[in-house]
Amino acid sequence: MVPGFVTSGLEVWKGKSCMKHFFRERIWGGYTSAQYWLRARNCVMENLALDPTTGGDPPDVKLRSSEGFQAADFFVGNDWIWGGYWVWSKILENLADLDYDSSTMTMEAYDWRLGMKILEDRDHYFTHLKHKIEAHYETAGQKVILTSHSMGAIVVHYFFAWVTEEESRGGGGGGKKWVDKHLHAFVNIAGAQLGVMKATSALMSGEMSDTVIMGGIGSVVERLIPRKARKELWSTWGSLWAMLPKGGDRIWSIGADLPETVPINENDAHAESAIPSRYHEAIKKQLFVMTDSEDDDTVDGAKDSVECNINDLLDPTTESIVNEALDQFSSRIGHTTQQAIDFLLKWGGGMGPFISPARLYSFNLQNREKPSYRTWHDSTQTPLPYAPNMKIYCMYGVGIDTERAYFYKRNPGEQGLFADDNSSEGGNTHVVDPPFILDTSIEDIKNKIVHGIKYSDGDGSVPLLSLGYMCSGPWRNKKSGLNPSGSKVIVREYGHRTEFTVDDPMRKGPHSTEHVDILGNVEMLQDYMKIVSDQDVDSLKDNIISDIEGIVKRIDADGGLQKPKRRWFH
Repeated sequence: MVPGFVTSGLEVWKGKSCMKHFFRERIWGGYTSAQYWLRARNCVMENLALDPTTGGDPPDVKLRSSEGFQAADFFVGNDWIWGGYWVWSKILENLADLDYDSSTMTMEAYDWRLGMKILEDRDHYFTHLKHKIEAHYETAGQKVILTSHSMGAIVVHYFFAWVTEEESRGGGGGGKKWVDKHLHAFVNIAGAQLGVMKATSALMSGEMSDTVIMGGIGSVVERLIPRKARKELWSTWGSLWAMLPKGGDRIWSIGADLPETVPINENDAHAESAIPSRYHEAIKKQLFVMTDSEDDDTVDGAKDSVECNINDLLDPTTESIVNEALDQFSSRIGHTTQQAIDFLLKWGGGMGPFISPARLYSFNLQNREKPSYRTWHDSTQTPLPYAPNMKIYCMYGVGIDTERAYFYKRNPGEQGLFADDNSSEGGNTHVVDPPFILDTSIEDIKNKIVHGIKYSDGDGSVPLLSLGYMCSGPWRNKKSGLNPSGSKVIVREYGHRTEFTVDDPMRKGPHSTEHVDILGNVEMLQDYMKIVSDQDVDSLKDNIISDIEGIVKRIDADGGLQKPKRRWFH
């Protein structure tokens, strides 16, 4: 089992200041970590930041993933009195009923902050995963079922490419047939296969729907952890860069998953829209729409930022490149997905194009050479491995509004890209407030635009396009070249129903399909138990209740992911 983003624990093995006396305590994921945040949030964030120049550990800081099932069974709490926020616990309980135990299943948690290549270079995660699968295969005499959740789908896709690649090319040396030999099935639960839009907004300004649609609570969050601090922290995490949208304009900027924009009659007294008419056309297919509205909003507590040791990056060359990127981005109203990603790669979260996470990945579909580690995370560039006998199950929830596009404006509190703490020679240079912030004044309920964010179908965190496009589209289309051995793909969608339960008041009930709740959804659990027990598994056919097949047709009609002249097996 491969967990997803932020849902497994991180422990302190070496830390700065406030963390020195908390050896092997959880800084993330648990009651103690919540207490640390309240007492010393600045120190916690400084310890959670990675080195932006290397993508690995900063000096004198060493956080490592918790291990075992307890790494990701509960995010907070697990006792019968206080309950807790479960993650994989429901799945583990059901597997135990089928006589699975610690000798026949493992939780392969990892440091979810790291970029994929750093995950192997620093922790040898993929090497350990390869050996663990081989050990299960040898001891049980049966093929293994690999299950992922959320970002875990991207981790698994990277692993498929890594494990089959030659060691001389930075791979695991398993050879072309390793996956087919060792794996019976890949179960992809709520997989962010094509990334998530909220990764772009998080890296752009430190904002997402979670931080802007909370009313008064949002103001409290802003005071505790201002967006400048969030952006600087998140920009150092290679994992967020790995979750940027994949497939570029060929998939995301067609707007195939967006409902037709409802025409707004500006003479209608009942039209409740705060969108100026000049933006109506731009919102149909653009990831970002730049507005020109201004207000007195400023970033509260900007002085409370995170030090990320970036001074060595900020030379005159870098500043010139970053300023150029800002000017270019500001000069347009509508920005496609690829334009937004290109800006982020050049801007580097305010740290320049030489920040390590931006150099770990390639998002350029125009240059489809033999995939390397920079493309292994991307299922639109790197094909599935040779595994004709492996089944792929895509299991995810639908029917929940999920953020898809954004309205942005210049930050009225910005004083320039760079500022000096000390005007005398030798003063410390640092990044100031995010130059762009969400324009929360934009509202159009009819068109699912709330507080400057446009929504589409999904599971509340991952848009339907990312959850289902690869599974219902290119992986089933031989012409795409992205499933070259024809691995069978089965899509199981689940509709969302909210239900309050006294014994689990923190969640939305056993039929919820929200991004994490899906791990306890009763219908999904029934299907999953059929797969892992190999009982009545043939009854699992496609169950598609969304418009994903129509979305695939509309994208393909516009060109889609055209097959390159040459495809490579891994």
